[in-house]
Amino acid sequence: MSAESEFQDEVSRGDELEPAEIEEERWSGLIVPRARLKMLDFATKAEQGAEDQNVGFSARLFAQVSLPQRNPGEIPYYERRNGNVTLTMSPALITKRDRTKVRKYPYGIYPRLALTYVATEAFLTQSPVVDLGRSMRSFLSKLNVEYSGRNANIVKDQLAALFGAQLSVEGLAVNESGHGTVSEYFQIAKSVSLWWANREELGDEGLWASEVHLSEEFFNSIKASPVPVDLKAIRALGGSSLRIDLYIWATYRMYYLTKPTRIKWADLSNQFGAQYGRLRAFKAAFIKELQAVQIVYPALNAEVTQDYLILRPSLTHVRSNKPYKSLDPKERQAE
Repeated sequence: MSAESEFQDEVSRGDELEPAEIEEERWSGLIVPRARLKMLDFATKAEQGAEDQNVGFSARLFAQVSLPQRNPGEIPYYERRNGNVTLTMSPALITKRDRTKVRKYPYGIYPRLALTYVATEAFLTQSPVVDLGRSMRSFLSKLNVEYSGRNANIVKDQLAALFGAQLSVEGLAVNESGHGTVSEYFQIAKSVSLWWANREELGDEGLWASEVHLSEEFFNSIKASPVPVDLKAIRALGGSSLRIDLYIWATYRMYYLTKPTRIKWADLSNQFGAQYGRLRAFKAAFIKELQAVQIVYPALNAEVTQDYLILRPSLTHVRSNKPYKSLDPKERQAE
């Protein structure tokens, strides 16, 4: 495939891209998607040492299994598997303004950005209570998302779906006496207070700040095993849920990978490819987005073969001499 046809193909996938990301620029006779330019710009600055990392954190669970990429529709539950770990999600029951109730799943880019934001804030403050700001405009700025009425409405719906969804994580357990399963049931949030200004378009702020009180289970998982990520890299990769998932997963894997590992495409599909009808379609999408991830994470040593993805030990993307969870707040601010 030529470079030009590859770029044109990316533009055609508008279902995954925000309007700003679909914009194009002409470069050396080619039409280049804005999203690709952002990744190349990030990589160039990083190579030149002009791009300082902005370290954030992801919850380990969502570095292992992913949220829906697109709206799953009216299905009773959503499920992803990674080895012996299975994530099952039931949709949130949301009350609309007319008091009717609907069931919704969190999906797409915004819940991923929100999860990274709350995980980062919870870990750095060591508090399960995370401030979301006094207006939707200010919250979107925290996510590095341009304010618009459309984006605000989507984020409101997605926050309600994310914090209201019911999750369970099941894993296999083995000891000298036998084997079984261990299951944990939880929500991301224990409680949520959302207060948004009536006149957001004018830049007004609400009287009270919005906040989310994370559940004990989710907060403890962040404190115990956070996954350091570069928030600037995630922003550069914005426009594709799968790209963001692959970056967080690859960053997580390279923290403990000690030898080359082969992963079957079917296993990767079980982990990431919930909404691809055929394995072939998932594999093509995965390879394309992996190449994009390697633009911002060039040290990632991943090889594509017919039957496997081969991961080899690589430099971690976030440069750190010791785990962040071992640093006190003063040390973290000094880094």
